[in-house]
Amino acid sequence: MSNKHDIETYSRLERAADYFLHCSFTSLQNAMRDELKGLIYLEEIMKIDVSEKDKMNFKKAKLPTNPVELLQSGNLNISGDLMNKFLHAGYVTEKRLLEEHVKFNKEHKIGSIEILGHLNNFGFFIETVINRHLLFLLHIEEIDSISYNRISIAKIMERIIYLFKDELKKNKIQLNEIINLFSLRNKTVHFTPDNAIALNVKLIELYRIWNQTIKLLKVLEKKEKFKGIKLSEKLGNSSNDFQQHWN
Repeated sequence: MSNKHDIETYSRLERAADYFLHCSFTSLQNAMRDELKGLIYLEEIMKIDVSEKDKMNFKKAKLPTNPVELLQSGNLNISGDLMNKFLHAGYVTEKRLLEEHVKFNKEHKIGSIEILGHLNNFGFFIETVINRHLLFLLHIEEIDSISYNRISIAKIMERIIYLFKDELKKNKIQLNEIINLFSLRNKTVHFTPDNAIALNVKLIELYRIWNQTIKLLKVLEKKEKFKGIKLSEKLGNSSNDFQQHWN
């Protein structure tokens, strides 16, 4: 089995991990811009002066309460003037988005659908690193081919528990935040109506996941002794840059 994989395999796995990490933070940055955009747009539409005619149209409008009927219903009968005001509010929002910056509380819940990209890609990042380390253990003959074949296809949390069993016994690391990550990712992979409602992620949750991931990466890196920039450092830098910008 080990003969099938040379230095190119390690290189591809490292590049994949780096790619997933980059994509995860790109999605998260997009999510935060969505959050900021929503706040600014709400401010702008609250400034709109609605005419008495449009107010009456809103009162007369009988919108269905059934969600399917609501989706199938026509647009509200609003004037062209009010529509132009909404369009202008959108234009001002885009302009302010480029000029203004807002800090978010760590307890802020991310509502943007872009959070799906962060959770998915960050999970892929961890899984790729775990897969590379398992290959490393095979190459240094710490595990045999039969064990490798079984472990490498196990569920991700089973692979992680196997790799960190010694540290877990000695209580040197915890996996509660990693478990939370893959629980959240499962909701994104199986994006059912219930999961669409249940998926609520706070910024502080992400920070805890990142911090715990860094600790796990450092354990693997200490054993691997690979040269070059450490993934734990890349994640640490991405985490610090994000928090300095948004908190």
